[in-house]
Amino acid sequence: MAQLTTIARPYAKAAYQYAESVNAVAAWATFLEKASVIVADPTLLTMLKNPAYSVDVKASVLIELLDDVSVSGASEFIKVLGYYRRFLALGEIFKEYQQLVARGARVMDITINSAFELSASELESLKDKLKVRYQGQEIRVAVAVDASLIGGFEIRSSDTVIDATVRGRLAKVAAALSA
Repeated sequence: MAQLTTIARPYAKAAYQYAESVNAVAAWATFLEKASVIVADPTLLTMLKNPAYSVDVKASVLIELLDDVSVSGASEFIKVLGYYRRFLALGEIFKEYQQLVARGARVMDITINSAFELSASELESLKDKLKVRYQGQEIRVAVAVDASLIGGFEIRSSDTVIDATVRGRLAKVAAALSA
């Protein structure tokens, strides 16, 4: 998963920069969303993995299937993905592209994982502190309960992890004892 994200990130960044330059960020999002759905189809996935088909044939099939949502530069993008054999990364490229769009819109997606259900006041307190930390950005918070954390909470954004969990502290103690 991490490797696919690493592969997808530069393609998503290039697509975003191009889409922004031609004022087509939303159209590219639609294009990449459909592309990610199409490559997840088991029949097409089998064809894309089959070495009997040339890269040009695979690219042509994708371009044809995406014709209804095609945007400026889309066929070239698909051809580049084919040249570097990255068709299967389209799903992750779309996810990375969405993150870039959110950052461009100054929206920060944050996930709060806690060992137990957070009360409304606890959640509001965390949101207020996050708004101070990420000034000038809109904060979108998703909350999840994960009993494996044992206690405390973990806050994740696109590039930051704040681990205030019992599990995290125990892991640090274990690492210190084994060193």
